[in-house]
Amino acid sequence: MANIITCVTKDGETVQFVDEIIGSGGMKDVYFSPDKSYVVAFYKKSQIGQARERIDMITGRYRQSIFEQSGGDYWKELFCWPTHVVEHEGKIGVVVPTYRNHFFFKFGSKNNDFLGIKGREKEGKWFASANNQNKFLDPRERGNLLSYLKVCLLLTRAVRRMHAAGLCHSDLSYKNVLIDPEQGHACIIDIDGLVVPGKYPPDVVGTPDFIAPEVVKTSHLQKDDPARFLPSISTDRHALSVLIYMYLFYRHPLRGGKIHDMDDEMRDESLSMGEKALFIEHPTDKSNSVKLNQVSPFSLPWADPQKIPYNIMGPYLTPLFEKAFIDGLHTPSARPTADEWETALVKTVDLIQPCQNKSCEQKWYVFSGKTKPVCPYCGTAYKGKLPILNLYSSRKAGSYRPDDHRLMVWDGQSLFAWHVNRLVAPNERTTEAQKKRVGYFVFHNQQWWLVNEGISGLLSLPDKKVVAIGDKLELTDGKQFVLSQEEGGRLIVVQLVEN
Repeated sequence: MANIITCVTKDGETVQFVDEIIGSGGMKDVYFSPDKSYVVAFYKKSQIGQARERIDMITGRYRQSIFEQSGGDYWKELFCWPTHVVEHEGKIGVVVPTYRNHFFFKFGSKNNDFLGIKGREKEGKWFASANNQNKFLDPRERGNLLSYLKVCLLLTRAVRRMHAAGLCHSDLSYKNVLIDPEQGHACIIDIDGLVVPGKYPPDVVGTPDFIAPEVVKTSHLQKDDPARFLPSISTDRHALSVLIYMYLFYRHPLRGGKIHDMDDEMRDESLSMGEKALFIEHPTDKSNSVKLNQVSPFSLPWADPQKIPYNIMGPYLTPLFEKAFIDGLHTPSARPTADEWETALVKTVDLIQPCQNKSCEQKWYVFSGKTKPVCPYCGTAYKGKLPILNLYSSRKAGSYRPDDHRLMVWDGQSLFAWHVNRLVAPNERTTEAQKKRVGYFVFHNQQWWLVNEGISGLLSLPDKKVVAIGDKLELTDGKQFVLSQEEGGRLIVVQLVEN
């Protein structure tokens, strides 16, 4: 039996760990607490000066500013944040909560878990390529489009919060993000290396595939050279965009068929990810297009942008992919912010449509705005009546303006407080009351209906008839109704498409 060691943290808390290394990386050795509710990770190198100060700030002031404000509990799900600093036998360590159960593989890999991943953590890398997913993962743990949109939404929220605190991760990648696509969970890990631009420099420049082109291009320069680019909030934005693209398309946005140096593999890699980086789906420069004879058959059809192009993600995400990989690829200031991604993802979730093919692997697709929707994954066309709700909201009493926001209707689709009023946003500030659905849609006797469960001001137009709680409202083409007459309250105009 291994010994249990007891020590006191810098802020006076008693912690214990079992004297048996459960994980060892380049920087730390990790030990479980006796009840496995937290781990203690000791740095291999001595942490002095700025390094020590940074750990103290991350476990102290920065942690308090995020977790000890109103709504702070929300972030405990999205960050695995170190809570205390501890010293033992001359080594400095941090105390970190253990990952939640859903971040460990339940089923393992295919063929009786031949990879031995059952019980291991769901590092994002397993899910970011079609090759890994198809070859190795149990279908029950692979998720579908809707769960990946949720994963991306949580990630953008976490990054937005970090950036709002003036912090950058510096190594945002599928290695430092745990995801659970089965239920739609995400968590950012390895927080103790956070960078405070201008104060605490980065320990690392990042993980290949996620390092911004300007960092790759100038990585040969000395760290103190003014022309050298180091990790910052704008390089995090590049990494976040790459992560979102990879989780929605299972391929890398810059790894195409172009070769820059036939003789020097390292120089070729440096150019293709740095100075000469080019989007594989660039609309006018096709020189880095994917060459299908170079991709694994396990990667298809995902590896083929002709089959699954980036614009299938609809009107809100498409322009952000263009901002990230065309306008902002070599112009850091033009990259989309985490905030922009979050807004676009919320609106895209409202455009989601269930595929009518029961055996479709993705189960959902984003409505592209075409009146004859077709699932881009399995090719099944939508059949039947399809209601599309166009959202307008009041800026002042009685006048409504378009919100550039639509809600697709499907059997069982829910209506929430943020649909009723534009001023309610679905994020960390959403109250428990606001999370309850207030209505739902149902297809009954060949008609579509909205059932009012909790909207006190639902008015049918033009007759201004009140639809009481418990009553239902029929959705017909051109039908208008008001969800709320308060400031920000929504007016809905129904468009009914029949295929």
